[in-house]
Amino acid sequence: MEFINRITEAGDLSQITDDLLKDVRGDFDLGVLYICPWPPYDPVQVFQALKQKVNVRHLICCSCAGVIGAGREIEGRPSASLMLMRLPQVKVSPFALTQPVLESLKEKEDWWRLLEVYPNEKPAFLAFADPFAFDGNTFLSGLNQAYPGSPVIGGLASAASSPGENILAMDGEVMREGLIGVAMTGNLAVETVVSQGCRPIGEIYIVTKAQRNIIFELAGRPFLKCLEEVLGRGTDYDRHLAHEAIFIGIAMNEYKEKFQRGDFLIRGVMGLDPKSGAGAVGDFIRVGQTVQFHLRDARTADEDLHELLKQQTALKRTGLHGAFVFSCNGRGMNLFKEHDHDIRIIQEHLGPVAAAGFFCAGEIGPVGGINFLHGFTNSMALFYPQQV
Repeated sequence: MEFINRITEAGDLSQITDDLLKDVRGDFDLGVLYICPWPPYDPVQVFQALKQKVNVRHLICCSCAGVIGAGREIEGRPSASLMLMRLPQVKVSPFALTQPVLESLKEKEDWWRLLEVYPNEKPAFLAFADPFAFDGNTFLSGLNQAYPGSPVIGGLASAASSPGENILAMDGEVMREGLIGVAMTGNLAVETVVSQGCRPIGEIYIVTKAQRNIIFELAGRPFLKCLEEVLGRGTDYDRHLAHEAIFIGIAMNEYKEKFQRGDFLIRGVMGLDPKSGAGAVGDFIRVGQTVQFHLRDARTADEDLHELLKQQTALKRTGLHGAFVFSCNGRGMNLFKEHDHDIRIIQEHLGPVAAAGFFCAGEIGPVGGINFLHGFTNSMALFYPQQV
């Protein structure tokens, strides 16, 4: 298994391809290209030029607002990042979906027939979608049911502010909406790290009254009352952060005796009703779920990423060959006020590993073994040979 990453800020097509293919020799099973297509970049032209110059069985491409690679994060200016992979004894199955095709997939068997991949093969997925005309949540729900326990890592294309302006390309196909992806099966193991950038505050509650995305009561008391008490026991800084945004963490396994980072799916508190004491959150909630309030800022996001990577390195897995990194376009300089924040920490904990990715309009990754669409998250896939 071999992963090779190259990155460029060149403005000339010939120089772009020279930079991305510098010292590259031989054949590859999969290539993934991310392009920030500010002028003078033409993503399709770069994609097609690379196809002609490198011998890769499958090449996919996604346009974005910034790229990650070679230990750097380049935001908001012409750039491209390419990952080339040799994957011996791995079956790589590319696929593309449009919204009408997605809506036609009613049963698990529909997914198996379309992708020609089956649950017993234990696939891992990379997926990239346009955010304007494709329902990412329905896609993930379908994959979760068809391939339970299989990780899906990726993100939403972020180069465009209007429908039809993003580019998704796969082998000979160029799309401006929908989704492209690959399923990988065989001699590989994919570990995931999903850093949602929050820290918990206050106690843990059981939801006792809820409907759809509205929480009326926690532990038999109004949602708003519980929130006020939690903040009342917090610091002035906690209350300052809560004034900016407050989040709810939904435990993915409410039967755990002790919760830690990575055990909660983070969703925003979207609104509060002083009259009823209810709170609207950014996901459906059911009675009996375990929740905890969370806060987020640059400091907590930094801490969360460090802690989750420490947990990963504590597993002492060997043979890490490559990583994909998908970071929210609200992170980076926007959040941390410094260049290369996330990729620097990743390399610090995981060593000098080939890592490529992009700044997304939404990140895909599993929490508690279930794949979700996130915001303000750093979602990673770490590639190892299969452990025997």
